[in-house]
Amino acid sequence: MSHESKRHTHSTQWKNSAGSEGQSWLYMRTIENVSEPQASAAAGGAPDTRLRAVPVVLSDFQTVQMTPPREQDELKRIQAHFMTLAQSAQKDLTSPEDRERLARTIEERMARYGASSEHIARRQVSVLTSRFVVPRPDSPAENVARYGDLRASTGEALDERMTLFEEVACDVFERVYPDATAQAPDDIVHVSCSGYISPSPVQTFLSRRKWLRTGVTHSYHMGCYGAFPAIRTAVGLVGSSYDSLPKPKRRVDLVHTEFLSLHFDLLGEEADNFVTSTLFADGFIKYSAYPEFASSGRSGLKILAIEEYILPDSLPEMTLRPGPLQFDMSLSKKVPFMIRDAIGDFIASICGQVGLDFEREKATMAFAIHPGGPAILNQIRSKLGIQESQIALSRKVLNEHGNMASATAPHIWQAIVESPEIPAGSKVLSMAFGPGLTVIGALFEKV
Repeated sequence: MSHESKRHTHSTQWKNSAGSEGQSWLYMRTIENVSEPQASAAAGGAPDTRLRAVPVVLSDFQTVQMTPPREQDELKRIQAHFMTLAQSAQKDLTSPEDRERLARTIEERMARYGASSEHIARRQVSVLTSRFVVPRPDSPAENVARYGDLRASTGEALDERMTLFEEVACDVFERVYPDATAQAPDDIVHVSCSGYISPSPVQTFLSRRKWLRTGVTHSYHMGCYGAFPAIRTAVGLVGSSYDSLPKPKRRVDLVHTEFLSLHFDLLGEEADNFVTSTLFADGFIKYSAYPEFASSGRSGLKILAIEEYILPDSLPEMTLRPGPLQFDMSLSKKVPFMIRDAIGDFIASICGQVGLDFEREKATMAFAIHPGGPAILNQIRSKLGIQESQIALSRKVLNEHGNMASATAPHIWQAIVESPEIPAGSKVLSMAFGPGLTVIGALFEKV
């Protein structure tokens, strides 16, 4: 029978993992191949039906370290030093006494509002080794001036920062794809809230590598929750290719380039500026989304459900906007409590998609909660009634890396995938928060 003599009819449905009707990210496709003679025969004939499940699994996590992390207490001294230089220039302070008085004020505010080394031990702050900083090799080791001078007295303009972002992000792509002879992915989703250039770094890399048929999706400016829309995009790319396109996709890569130290505000005197400049850090990570994950000794996270909603009356509580010098972020003290008050309904909704009884199952689950700060972890753990051990990897990532915006959750996912203490079959609930206020999360199963 020729291809032309067949009639292809497609029907799709969404089933949860228990088999009941409902939303889930376990994609079920029914294909009925019926010949034309059969179609004109008696209506009661049974078609040749095949049911095909296309789950999507995240695996092959690979982190990139562009510069060695520095201890948090030293980074706070460095930040205070450069803030003193920039604000002295802005205020035209020339006398040593005026500069010293300003330095003491900034150091006091840094000690009061800056993130403690008890919660963040070290961070990657790549801007310190960039051309924006002029070294002082002749300064005494005990002198704070050894950290250097600023190339631009009050901080770099935004276009200069975007140029540096482009260079660093392109370098990240070269590092995560070191083998020029390797097979190219079907698609790359580039995730960032710290830089925008067109052509983008991923387009520049693909052009240089001659991977000209790889699709590109830019998933930008969503801040700390940015990983979740990115994996939703990957699920869509994979699922739609099996349902609607002649060529199924076998691998979609996701690459995060969060160069957040590029946007530290040296002129801001508000308390939240000291919070954000000591909380955020650079983070770079790549991983892949696969359909029909084959058992080959690798581990991964199968996506079962994704849920998102915006909290009412919360728009001004967290913002991220391009400013004249850097991307400006504001963060309200209300955020942890607003998230706490909304998280119960969110958990019920996402677990309900797959028929999971959260209260009954939560003791055996793992949690990958975006550590926007220690207060958010504390409030959510208390609200959900889960053990400290169940969010230990979220705290560990915060302690060892700081808040890397969209790259943070994937670092926790990697830790869960690699942990021998979390067995295959475990349910993993992950969530993050960002401007909106947006609460978004995914339910995984470790495979």
